[in-house]
Amino acid sequence: MPEDIRQILESHHCFLEISPYYVVTEDRPPGGAVSVRRVQAGFDLDIYGVKMSREPDPPAEYWMVYNRLKEVADVVRRENNRASSIEVIPYGSTIVLDTKNHLQPMALMRIRVMHNGDIHESAGAAEQQALRSVEAQLEKLGVTAGRSRT
Repeated sequence: MPEDIRQILESHHCFLEISPYYVVTEDRPPGGAVSVRRVQAGFDLDIYGVKMSREPDPPAEYWMVYNRLKEVADVVRRENNRASSIEVIPYGSTIVLDTKNHLQPMALMRIRVMHNGDIHESAGAAEQQALRSVEAQLEKLGVTAGRSRT
């Protein structure tokens, strides 16, 4: 099965984009003004792949990849002693148009690595380590950071 997932990812020219994940909080002390704070709580790893079908619902391949990525998240979570929250978020009905490739329709799936604990604290070493581990696992599957190879 891992080889099947690799073939699916390669056939859809999957690639990865990483961005910071921010949480915005508002504090209002009694009688005081609202204080807004933006904290980087982790990272979003967005995995894009060329959408091959015109059907609105994602194909079975999409859900196979989703399940494999959930397994990857579980492995990394265990390796990091559950110090970080790692969530796989499907966007099955979402189509992203690749503006750098003639508006090629792309499918999207996200892995969120997030601080596990007080949302007022910034992501730290545990989240950095989890990010590196997820990247390494994705690289083994053939998904690397950068633009599509289409």
